Amino acid sequence: MNRIALLFLLVGAAFMPQACSSKKKADSQPIDSLAAAIPGPGVDYAPEAMPARLAALGLTRDSHWRGVNLGDAFSVVKEKEKGQPFESDARHVGYTVEFPNLETADMLYYQSGGNVSAIEVDLFLNNRQSVDQYRKELEPYFTTRYGTPKTADGAMTWTGSTGEQLSLKDVSKGKDFGLKIKIQPIGGPVTASAK
Repeated sequence: MNRIALLFLLVGAAFMPQACSSKKKADSQPIDSLAAAIPGPGVDYAPEAMPARLAALGLTRDSHWRGVNLGDAFSVVKEKEKGQPFESDARHVGYTVEFPNLETADMLYYQSGGNVSAIEVDLFLNNRQSVDQYRKELEPYFTTRYGTPKTADGAMTWTGSTGEQLSLKDVSKGKDFGLKIKIQPIGGPVTASAK
């Protein structure tokens, strides 16, 4: 019994200096704080690592919104969105996603020339805490995808490398809580709610 204890002690002692040395090396290496704060899209936003709220919204790493990109054929919207639209006309189509906690997301997909020209999303949330939690997860997700945002008129705005612009705004008023997300080309198309 004493031999086994002695063996474990010797093995532990042999690895201890190496473990301490590795810790010192890791602590002494400079860390780019911006790179550390922004997760890499290939690692942290892989489908299996997507935060639960973002996964429930149907966000992906390779589309602007729920598998739909600006410029896609408008028929792609119907392929990606399940269920019946709550409104539809020649200029746009709208879908709703309901969550178990009675929160909802309304998505309006606009078209021009048979292609998706803009996407607007209204998140109808239960309280201030829910608004803050969505922002806490959406802001780094969009920053990872589109770079550092600018803030103006109470909205955060990101500009993508392919000419898209995305904005996130808290539209809560009184006891009505929510967020609005707009995805459109830089300069934006004219849509019914873009006024």
